[in-house]
Amino acid sequence: MGRSMEVLIVDDNEFALTVLHTTLTRMGYQTVMAHDGAEAMRILRNGDIRLVITDWDMPGINGIDFCRNVRHEDLSGYVYIIMLTAREGTKQRLEGLCAGADDFLNKPLDPEELLVCIKTSERILSLETREVALFALAKLAESRDTETGAHIERVQGYAKLLAQNLSPELKAHYGVDGEFVRLIYQTSPLHDIGKVGIPDSVLLKPGKLTPEEFAIMKTHTLIGAQTLEAALRRFPSARFLQMARDIALTHHEHFDGRGYPEGLIGQQIPLCGRIVAVADVYDALTSARVYKSAMRHDQAKAIIVHDRGTHFDPDVVDAFLHAEPEIIEVYKRLQESQEPISSREPLLLPPQPSTHPVPNPRRILVVEDDDYLRDKLVELLSSTGEPVMSPCNGKEALKICEEHNPRLIVSDWVMPNTDGVELCRAIRARLDTDPVHLIMLTVNSEVSHLLEAYEAGVDDFIAKPFDTQELLARVRAGLRSVKMHDELIQKAAGSRALNAQLATVNNHLERLSLTDELTGLFNRRCAMLRIEEQWTIAEHTGQPLSVALLDADHFKQVNDSYGHDAGDYILRRLAGIVRDQTRGTDIICRVGGEEFLIIFPLQTVEEAGVCAERCRKAVENDVFAIGHAHARTTISIGIAGRTRQMTQFPDLLKAADRALLCAKRAGRNSVYVSSLNEGDSVMTGSESIPKVDVLPGQSQAPIDVAAVLKRCGGDAKFAAAVTERFRSQAGQEVQRVASALAEGDSDSLRRSAHTVKSMAAYMGAQHAAALAKQIEDLARAQQLDDVEKLVNMLREQVDQTTAWIAQSMNPAVFKSM
Repeated sequence: MGRSMEVLIVDDNEFALTVLHTTLTRMGYQTVMAHDGAEAMRILRNGDIRLVITDWDMPGINGIDFCRNVRHEDLSGYVYIIMLTAREGTKQRLEGLCAGADDFLNKPLDPEELLVCIKTSERILSLETREVALFALAKLAESRDTETGAHIERVQGYAKLLAQNLSPELKAHYGVDGEFVRLIYQTSPLHDIGKVGIPDSVLLKPGKLTPEEFAIMKTHTLIGAQTLEAALRRFPSARFLQMARDIALTHHEHFDGRGYPEGLIGQQIPLCGRIVAVADVYDALTSARVYKSAMRHDQAKAIIVHDRGTHFDPDVVDAFLHAEPEIIEVYKRLQESQEPISSREPLLLPPQPSTHPVPNPRRILVVEDDDYLRDKLVELLSSTGEPVMSPCNGKEALKICEEHNPRLIVSDWVMPNTDGVELCRAIRARLDTDPVHLIMLTVNSEVSHLLEAYEAGVDDFIAKPFDTQELLARVRAGLRSVKMHDELIQKAAGSRALNAQLATVNNHLERLSLTDELTGLFNRRCAMLRIEEQWTIAEHTGQPLSVALLDADHFKQVNDSYGHDAGDYILRRLAGIVRDQTRGTDIICRVGGEEFLIIFPLQTVEEAGVCAERCRKAVENDVFAIGHAHARTTISIGIAGRTRQMTQFPDLLKAADRALLCAKRAGRNSVYVSSLNEGDSVMTGSESIPKVDVLPGQSQAPIDVAAVLKRCGGDAKFAAAVTERFRSQAGQEVQRVASALAEGDSDSLRRSAHTVKSMAAYMGAQHAAALAKQIEDLARAQQLDDVEKLVNMLREQVDQTTAWIAQSMNPAVFKSM
């Protein structure tokens, strides 16, 4: 599948940096390491990295400043930033979101959460590259339309079914998951994109190709792959482009090595290419072409089974047989239909041929009342091979025009009843016809006479008596004009279809970038855009603006008790309840795991409070059905309104966050409205620092061995190496804490304590982590009076832990688990 995504990891803690690098490498990602924000910025400017995992607390440029710098930097593409933090609470997360972070991971890291977070980033980043790729490929396909939309849709459907019906062993071996199925569904229509580079004489030939022509046709695999490879060099981590490139290049390879263009054998051929090979051949066999009739399903099936192990991968043929009923259903549904398959994600298809009948530019109408001259004109114009109709007067000519819609008319001027000018006016007055080229025969060449005819709609004149060669030349010129017009109409219709498809794709991509997938609400990125927009409006108009932060109470217990599926269900239900209880003009967003933001334009805090209380009661009274069990939950809400003391919209969010904290402290299931005197609702000083009881002389192991093994992905050797690294470095880090305290450097003390806390938390050494956190919080508040006692306790705790590791831990302990 090509090069894996490159990840930039930023952390001043060498222990954390090494562990994260090893974890990502084991997951198959390439890493670049930076020890501070300044170094990370230099790497981003000089490289093409699109995913960054950064620590929050770093010297110099910390994680928040780093995010701001990235967002203000003119980089070539969007950079997705995941923030690592041990900080808790909505306030800190909102600060990170306002600075430009996209997602958060709590320390210590859980490898499964890390992988999910990275996969999410890949989906988001793929929107940018996929939009570019779809647009470029669609414009490339605009000039050629060698296959019908139904062919593309059938191959899509077949490829998806084949991937879904592979054996469990093969899926496990190749990592075939929902993402793989989705990608092959999206990329399989591009298998023949290279045919845009094949000459018409070869591509559109109705008969069998000569060896020389077939050699040219085979190059479409290379042309398509080269086109996609050019885009892939710009976005090397885009799996969408990687799979599309592999399919375009290898879908004509044979399992026994006799295919083209490279003669690959067996598993040398990418799995996606082997799948599309079966899907493409089956559709070719069961579809009619100008040079052959369509086969029945049983005939095509017999050929595919016969070529099992030669042309086709046996495992893919087995998947074909397993999915046979569903494949037949797709075949029947799309055999005649040209309507696109409905799907959650619209796919841009090449423009469809216009359903408007292409006019026949060769139909000529001769209108002349003189029998001799009319016969002479018919004989002359018939020599061109064009069908000619010849009424004897203007009245008959109008009837023929209504029935046959001729595209070129040669008419005499002077005729009984309806003369040539009247005929021209009548034809031009019709709105339901295609353009007609009209040539007038006349003996009167006066300028005023000719101007009258031009105003009536005449295109050209021939003087009587006419020269036969001149007449034929003018007729051919008129036919060329009509043909060019028809070609332009067809191209315009294709462009309109393409533009409509592009608009659909762009609208869908825009919705994805602004919508939370789980709840359907606006996501946090959109939340920041909308609140900034409403803040600007409120500043200019002086109108009130209020916001509410809503948090589900004890949500972790829901996940622990009922599982994450139940948690997702409750979040969707909460979103629905809040949506039902708010106005259509209120803006509801999901900004965190179980955290929601409601923006109340033009509402005071009192008015917002009424709505918030309505939401709180509705949630409290609702019963959540989880399987056979029934559960209740509650929410806490903090509300704040814009005041004159606030200078920017993050001030409003911080006020709402303080109010939410007060609601939590008040016992949860409550609504707290921030007062105008914001200091009244904020706890300051030592009261805001959580105290943790430390139990000396624990009877249990001082580290969580099982947790360490899990964080190391179940790799006993890796877990043992991480544990040994902690044993050798933890004491040095505690010494740095003591030195910073002795120097009275609260900033260095905070950072050193943060490092010890992160290392201890990763090891599951909860007592050491709790002590380090208390020191970190006191250093942040610059309250160093009681820190020396805590540092001594921390040193004792770390010494006990490292001694226990030296005595009790070795790789065999992890292998036995």
